[in-house]
Amino acid sequence: MSAVHDMIGTEPEHRRRGLGRLVMAALTAYAVRRGATEGVLVASPPGRELYTALGWRLRSPVTAVVRAG
Repeated sequence: MSAVHDMIGTEPEHRRRGLGRLVMAALTAYAVRRGATEGVLVASPPGRELYTALGWRLRSPVTAVVRAG
């Protein structure tokens, strides 16, 4: 089973304080308890440095598209 992490963000005034690591550790622990054996993470370019440091690796870029109307 896969766990999908998407739309995770930290407000600018709270960045660079370890909150991202804490949130990702909690999400990962929860996913593992629920039976996940694989994770999928949709990351923005600014978040990529954190996720790489946590052991995630880029498999494929994602393109977001919005359709008006």
